[in-house]
Amino acid sequence: MPIEIYQGHVLEPHQLEELRVQLEAFDTIEEVDAEMRGIIQRNWPHLVAKLPPEDA
Repeated sequence: MPIEIYQGHVLEPHQLEELRVQLEAFDTIEEVDAEMRGIIQRNWPHLVAKLPPEDA
């Protein structure tokens, strides 16, 4: 897994794993910022379908 930075902070591997588990628990994600969207797209493309449209 690549090094990811969110809001100026490096996310540790355990933080990324916790984030993945939390995201997988949701049926849909109603709001996500562009920075987090990029992290999701790069690391868990299977979760992109849960995100709102980019222009929303």
